[in-house]
Amino acid sequence: MRVSSSQVYRQVTDSLMRNLAEIMRLNTQVSSGRKINKPSDDAAGTARALDYKVAIDAGEQYGKNISDASNAIGFAENTLGSVFSALVRTKELALLGANGTQTAASRDAISKEVGQLKEHLLSLANSRFGNGYVFSGFKTDVAAFDASFAYQGDAGTINVMVDRNVMIPRNVTGSEAFGYAPPAEAVVQLDPGHLAHYIPGAGTTVIVEIRAADDTTVLDSFRFDNAMQVTDLLAQALASNDTTRVSALMKPLDDAMGHVGDVRADLGARLNRLDDQGKRLEDTKFATQTALSGVEDVDIASAVSGIAKANTALQALQASSAKILSQSMLDFLR
Repeated sequence: MRVSSSQVYRQVTDSLMRNLAEIMRLNTQVSSGRKINKPSDDAAGTARALDYKVAIDAGEQYGKNISDASNAIGFAENTLGSVFSALVRTKELALLGANGTQTAASRDAISKEVGQLKEHLLSLANSRFGNGYVFSGFKTDVAAFDASFAYQGDAGTINVMVDRNVMIPRNVTGSEAFGYAPPAEAVVQLDPGHLAHYIPGAGTTVIVEIRAADDTTVLDSFRFDNAMQVTDLLAQALASNDTTRVSALMKPLDDAMGHVGDVRADLGARLNRLDDQGKRLEDTKFATQTALSGVEDVDIASAVSGIAKANTALQALQASSAKILSQSMLDFLR
C-alpha cells in the first residue's frame, strides 16, 4: 500500500510536534523545579498533591490554634500563681490575727492588709488577655466579678481545635477558678466552746455555721461563693476583733488554696498536652511535605538527561524527515 505525500508529511509533523512538546515539558520542569505544572501532567499525582496541601494548610491552622491556646492558658496559669501567693499571705495574716496576743488595734491593722489583698485578688480575677477578660467564660467583654465579688460571666468553655476532631479548652471560668464546691458537709472544732459547720450550698456557695459546744445552737452564720468573699469576710472579722470567725475562716482559706492549686495543675496539664500536640503536628507536617515533594518535585538530573536525549532524537528526526520529504516530493514530480 502506497503512502501519500500528505500522509508522510502529517506523520513527520506529528512526530516533530511530539518531540518538541516533550522538550518543552522537560524544560518547564527544570525551570520550575516541579514535575507537575498542570493537572494534565499527572492527574493522579495532582490529586495526591492537593490532598497533601490541604493537610499542610490544616496543620498550620492547628498550629496557630495551639499557639493561641498556649498563650491564653499560660497567662491564666500565671495569674492563678499570683492568686495562690495572695491566698498564702492571707492565711499567714489570718493565723497572725487569730493569735491571742493580738489586740483589737493590731487586728484592725492586719485587716487593712487583708483588705488590700482582697482588692488584689479582685484585680487578678478580672485580668484581661488581649481584648477579653480571662475568667468570664464566653462573656469576654464583661469583667468576671463586680465590686461585690459576684460572678458576672457565664459557664462557657472556649474550645479550640488542635487536630481533626481534637478539641482542648483554652479557658477556665471565674466560678471554676475562684470558687469551689465542697463534696460534703464538714465540721471543725474551733475551740472547746465552738464548732464550725461548712455546708455545701448551690453552685460554689458554702454556708458556715458557728455553733455552741452542744453542736445545735447556731451562734453565727455567713456564706461565701469565692476566694474574694472569703478574704473580705476575714478583713471584716479582723476589723471587728471577732477571733472566732477568724478561726472559722482558716479552713475556707486552706480549701481555696488547694482548689487554686488543682486548677493550676489542670492548666499545666493542658499546656503539656498542647506542647506534645504541637510537636506531633510538626512531625506530621514534615512527613506530609516530604510526600508532597516526592509527588511534585522533579529530578533535575533526570530531566536534563531527558532533554539531551529528546534533542538528539529531534535532530535525528529532522534529518530523516528531510530525506523522506525530499523523496516524497520527487515521487510527486514524477
